[in-house]
Amino acid sequence: MYDKWLQAFHYVVKLRSFTDAAAYLNVGQPTISTHVGNLEKHFGVQLLHRQKRRIQLTPEGENLFAITSDIYGHQQEAIDYLRSLKTLSAGELKFCAVRPYDVMELLVALREKWPGIKCSVQLRSSENVINDLKQFRSDIGIVSREFEDTEIHSVFYRRHRVFVVVNREHRLAGREQINLADLDGEDMVVRTARSTTQAAFDQAAREAGISINPVFEMDSREGVREAVIRNMGIGVISETVFAPHEDIRPLAVDDAEIYSRAYIVCLASRKNRPLIKDFLRLAQGLIEERED
Repeated sequence: MYDKWLQAFHYVVKLRSFTDAAAYLNVGQPTISTHVGNLEKHFGVQLLHRQKRRIQLTPEGENLFAITSDIYGHQQEAIDYLRSLKTLSAGELKFCAVRPYDVMELLVALREKWPGIKCSVQLRSSENVINDLKQFRSDIGIVSREFEDTEIHSVFYRRHRVFVVVNREHRLAGREQINLADLDGEDMVVRTARSTTQAAFDQAAREAGISINPVFEMDSREGVREAVIRNMGIGVISETVFAPHEDIRPLAVDDAEIYSRAYIVCLASRKNRPLIKDFLRLAQGLIEERED
């Protein structure tokens, strides 16, 4: 009884549709509606707000969905595992990453070794990457910082140099390398607090005893780039996402090591699952090649 009710609730939320949940579970839509209604009535709690075709979770519904995601996420994983026993090339891996560069590098190596594996990629913030792992919406994540979370298995993958970017009319635009002291007092277009690239620069600036004047705050690297193009201030950007433009000059910082970093993450409880384990082994091989 409870299993059918919980299963109906889970797939309604996961698929955001009573109709799609009914089709997925191969039952009629009225059955799905009855199961969800019975679940709420039996326990005296409202789990969903139904607004025409929109479904919105109540706080209680959000907490329950986190639990059912674990239940049915492992169930789907078991099915996928049994299917993959036929041949490794028949599996599927879902990736979620904060930047395209590292995940694409990894996908190239993956496709070369197992061309039959189906892959999908979504670009998200680091926090959303972790959340997607926990909700079984993705298998592997690529994030820009370590998380102190016992549920997450993390492997350092690589680092990327951070450049200062200036407008072509800037006094430093004719140089290829600078010292941090050259930037003291500069107007700067900064990224939001969650940017690890900005955080790496800010730490180096503090250690060097210089200060910058934050004139604008942007929530995306594209916003910083556009602001520098319009000579609104200097900015910083990781080398992997730098897009050349006639009005921008990238400058390497000579007297400080400023890097953004990439970490491969997955659920600790899933790191020894066949496809994930083999992928992590593949990534470790790339890391060791780079160190050699």
